[in-house]
Amino acid sequence: MLPMNQLHIPNKLVPCVERHASNYQPNRPVGERGSGRARLSLGRSLALPTLTILLFSFTNAFLACPVWSQDKVFPLSGIGVTGKIIERTKDKVVIEVRGANQSFDTHQIARVVFDGEPQQLSRAKDNIVLGQLDDAIAEFQKIPVAGLKSEDIKQDYQFYKGYLLALNALRGKGDAAAASKLLLDWVVLNKTSHLFYRASETLGELAMATGTPAKAAGYFGVLAASSFPELKVKGSYLTGKAFLANKQIPEAKSKFETVVKAQVADMESLKFKKLASLSLVRCDASDGKSPQAVAALEKMVDEGDSTDAELYSELFNALGGIFRAAGNNEEAILAFLKTDLLYASEPDAHAEALYNLFQLWTLIGESQRATETKSRLSKLYPTSPWLKK
Repeated sequence: MLPMNQLHIPNKLVPCVERHASNYQPNRPVGERGSGRARLSLGRSLALPTLTILLFSFTNAFLACPVWSQDKVFPLSGIGVTGKIIERTKDKVVIEVRGANQSFDTHQIARVVFDGEPQQLSRAKDNIVLGQLDDAIAEFQKIPVAGLKSEDIKQDYQFYKGYLLALNALRGKGDAAAASKLLLDWVVLNKTSHLFYRASETLGELAMATGTPAKAAGYFGVLAASSFPELKVKGSYLTGKAFLANKQIPEAKSKFETVVKAQVADMESLKFKKLASLSLVRCDASDGKSPQAVAALEKMVDEGDSTDAELYSELFNALGGIFRAAGNNEEAILAFLKTDLLYASEPDAHAEALYNLFQLWTLIGESQRATETKSRLSKLYPTSPWLKK
């Protein structure tokens, strides 16, 4: 015998457990069961012969009583939780789990799954997190749109419709303008959504990819204005990068200095601090301080971790740009070739390197290499702003 008060049955389910357990009468034929009036008391042992019977009754009660919500929140790190989402803003998602509230900062959430959402939508979200974009698109296209049950699910569906189109465009396989319109329309209607920051960042990336850095600075500025130190650092760096692309050197330096001075300790923010330091050197080179800039960059190359593809592709591109501006074409070619041959995994930096190599090969009379490089740029990055320069 196991007392019910030791079973930790949620209060909402107790009446259901009692009702189903009271209907179990083992000494009567199956067809005659169900008329019993005996009720279970929380303070007494259950009058059932085995724990198996108890679990059977509890399972029936669970299935018969629709009190459980199946919302899920999966953080970037740690274990996902299941419960009922009771609050969603652009800054946090609060979910009730077994009577206790858990709050998650939105920039630390990988995905949210709503109760009743189509499996195809859930699988599309999973595949995005895993980096399997083609699979995500295939699943998303199977979603039965007419059957979307709640406003939350419909809102999610509209976001991912634009987001997937944007991710596809950023890898050169989709319509960046169409993706921007879908996401911008979504943002206008959903400024308090937990996906607001992700949408703003993606709009900034699309603006950079389509050669409109002034617009990108505005979108990235949303992140820089957030209440989270990590997002502030990321947003400030990206805004500075947009200013630099738009040749707004003083504004870019101000943003990069903000990042360098930020008191942060997480790995991603430390990465942005390194990139901001590199970008400050680029700003100095634009101000005519080329010798000092080259020395600073070469020191970073010598002291850094060459497996950091994002940092080193930026380093070699920065060196290549300085050498090219100084008329040192041979050194410039060597620098851009390092990005091309060693860090082609970084699409933005790789496209920049290919663009410069195309022009440098042309300058020194290597027409065949110039043609081959231009062809690679066109094939790999058909929507890149470097191709349109």
